[in-house]
Amino acid sequence: MHTSQSKQPLSDTLSQIIDGNVTRDVALTLSAQTIDNGLFTAMRFHEDDMEVERLFSTLSDVYPVSGRKPKRDTEWGEKVLIRREINLGFGPEDITWAFGDHETILELGLQAVLNVPVVRGETVLGTINFLRADKPFSEVETATGQLLAAALALRGLHA
Repeated sequence: MHTSQSKQPLSDTLSQIIDGNVTRDVALTLSAQTIDNGLFTAMRFHEDDMEVERLFSTLSDVYPVSGRKPKRDTEWGEKVLIRREINLGFGPEDITWAFGDHETILELGLQAVLNVPVVRGETVLGTINFLRADKPFSEVETATGQLLAAALALRGLHA
């Protein structure tokens, strides 16, 4: 499990994420360390194709950085990528609803999900995604996820 390893204040973490001298992978690692999770991924959104591409993963042996996943005509894609809403869930039904690869996620023991769109202006750049086993994500963790997404949007998820 990846736990909150960052001992610094959230404001310092956000400042580092925004800093253009910090690499994208370091910014995403900081994001992953801020909210307790068993899996953190960051996805780039390809709007024209309605696909997401994994840019970062804390479980690269199971979820490597590669390839694209189609999200056209999916409820998750409509909610997170089009309406720009957070997806927050807990339990097998919520995992199955959100993920085509739900069997793998559930086999890893992951039950809680927090998907946060990364939005700059009117453009969805991608998503940051936190999953874990033991408990739903709290309101504070959800708000923290929104702050992390905003910081990533300021720097540009691609950079």
